[in-house]
Amino acid sequence: MAELIGQVLHDRYCIQSLLGRKTGRRTFLASDVQTQLPVVIKLLLFGPDFTWEDLKLFEREAETLKYLNYPEIPRYLDSFEIETELGKGFVLVQTYLEARSLQEWIQSGRSFNEVELKIIAKQLLGILDYLHSRQPPIIHRDIKPSNILLGDRSGNNPGQVYLVDFGSVQTTGNGGTVTVVGTYGYMPPEQFGGRSLPASDLYGLGATLIYLSTGQHPGDLPQKDLRVEFESATNLSQPFIRWIQWLTQPSLSSRPASAKEALRYIQQTPNQAEIPSSNLRLSQISRCPNSKIQLQVTPKNLELKVPANQAYVLKLFLLRSLNIPPAIKRVAILGFVSTSLVLLILGLWGVVFLLISFLLSLLPFALVILLSYRILRAFFPEKEGFYNITFSSENNSIHVSLNLSKLTDSPVFSKVKLRSISVGHDNMPRYQLNFDFHGSGNNNFYIIGNRTEIQWLCDELNEWSGIEISYRPPSNS
Repeated sequence: MAELIGQVLHDRYCIQSLLGRKTGRRTFLASDVQTQLPVVIKLLLFGPDFTWEDLKLFEREAETLKYLNYPEIPRYLDSFEIETELGKGFVLVQTYLEARSLQEWIQSGRSFNEVELKIIAKQLLGILDYLHSRQPPIIHRDIKPSNILLGDRSGNNPGQVYLVDFGSVQTTGNGGTVTVVGTYGYMPPEQFGGRSLPASDLYGLGATLIYLSTGQHPGDLPQKDLRVEFESATNLSQPFIRWIQWLTQPSLSSRPASAKEALRYIQQTPNQAEIPSSNLRLSQISRCPNSKIQLQVTPKNLELKVPANQAYVLKLFLLRSLNIPPAIKRVAILGFVSTSLVLLILGLWGVVFLLISFLLSLLPFALVILLSYRILRAFFPEKEGFYNITFSSENNSIHVSLNLSKLTDSPVFSKVKLRSISVGHDNMPRYQLNFDFHGSGNNNFYIIGNRTEIQWLCDELNEWSGIEISYRPPSNS
């Protein structure tokens, strides 16, 4: 396209240099002869590689920029058709931003520390929040280092961040088919299927931070279950690593739902480094069809609400769950001892007092029946009740707390260290998920359900904790 250098397009824009090139597209730096200001010319050629989908995206970019007014986004100036030596083309003119792309900065040898990365992330989240707050929301769909510009360093500020290249933009109000666009390594899994939401742009941000902190393309790093394993290639703090992991979760519902939600953490002070689980909602609903088990996941906690007829507590923690007041315990013991003495004395008095002895003996038996009822209630809770189970991650260990408010206000057990999880079943199609706690060789707690339901719980627990869940074959096999 050297033949276009020096030419004046539309009697106004003098081409000065080539900024970038893609198949069927060229980007030029030009000068507006009327205002004497630099502008960017984006040219789409109607050549052999041209498709109508290209034109649709190009026109969508122009229409989108017309309605955007944000300092860190290039502003629409003009658009028109032209005739060149290579054929017809379509031109988009936008303001020029004095900055280099993050990819160019890295390739030139620049590195970024954690403080600078957080500043860059906050600025970009502000831009994304503006886009996602439009009606309808605007999804960029191609967040990557080459589309993020960074101005020169200023004091402690790494530079001003700009977001460019809206050629892949999608508004959620668009009808018709959805075009699959994006860049490998920076593109979330759902985008391969043509689905994009605000959380999809947040994945691109997380992948960009991985590139800036490691100097490696995210697609070149090892992966496990579609997760990019970048931790060993960086010197970032654990809280910041967990935040980036949150942004780059393969599951759409496991990422922050909005830029505001992601920004809430990044704006915290250093002494609030841990991601506040109370403010995060990664998934709120059951993704298992017809399951009555409710699930809520945060980076620090995984909470289950399980119908009582699907959850069972074994004997190890039974006495803790009874919560019998000390006064009742004393009355039971005193009643048993005193009644035994009375029975002994009455036995010496003879048959006359047998009836009285029998009636008095009912007192300890009544207490035993009461306690037995509560024990049975603990083993076989009412069907309309719920177990509230909380898994928490502390000091590289998983702790479990369980509460059954239907029977008692106090917890059945609290923060017991989890040792292992296994899956087994008694009879098809009912499976059970067994939890083994530290200090006991028995399975102390288990949840029953059909295969799909138990598999869903296993997937969620494994994704959240990284614990490998083993399979225990049926005892009768």
